Amino acid sequence: MKTLHILNGDATLFVFKQTKIEGDILVWREILADGPVSKTNLWELRSDWISKTFGENPANYQQKVITEAEKLNHLDKYDEVTLWFEYDLTCQINLIYILSAINYRKDNSISLICPETIEGMPNFRGLGELNPMQLKKLISQKVKLQKADLELANKAWDLYIENDVEQIKDFLTQDFRNLPLLKKALKAHLLRFPNPSTQLNHIEELLLILSNSGISSKAELYNAFWAQENIYGLTDLQLDHILTRLKERKLITKELF
Repeated sequence: MKTLHILNGDATLFVFKQTKIEGDILVWREILADGPVSKTNLWELRSDWISKTFGENPANYQQKVITEAEKLNHLDKYDEVTLWFEYDLTCQINLIYILSAINYRKDNSISLICPETIEGMPNFRGLGELNPMQLKKLISQKVKLQKADLELANKAWDLYIENDVEQIKDFLTQDFRNLPLLKKALKAHLLRFPNPSTQLNHIEELLLILSNSGISSKAELYNAFWAQENIYGLTDLQLDHILTRLKERKLITKELF
């Protein structure tokens, strides 16, 4: 049986290679939960935004992201697709895009490995933290997805693009079947809409509170943020971008090193 493993990033890839698990690999390197998305011209839109926001070279983006993602167009040669993802918003939005791009076939097994917790790791944040034995043991948690799960993911992706608060709230009232962590992630996403009274979202408000609490370094600030809100899966590069916006609005004036 020929299997494609879709991994959520290079940190997972590093550990996965050591497990000797058989199969081909697709490494997902996009962060669709951050920045603009669209039903059309998605990769052109993303390449432009990633390049301007994070200083990525468009040629590198093509090679590292788009070329890998194009493997989704050739799933017919696999008997099984196994997705290795995490509980946070970043992973869940990537996941629903990928599932929306997969055409369901009864003779093609689509499975998900997506732990929320790991025994013995109270501060578990991601698959890349695991050792090869821990990662390999997760195969026993593999859940086979059904057509209804892919349809739910496709609807969630459409709603994420439309970005309508009330529609997302309505969507959250249904049974999320084999994608229960998506519900938690979308609830966190709703907190990214601006508070009408402050015009700041939950992430911005928390960063402001933390920066005014006596914290004097970015490392300390980011660790304090992750301790409270690991649900977002934000990297230090993404937090840098948010801090820059807050500084441009003169909401943060002190320098953090």
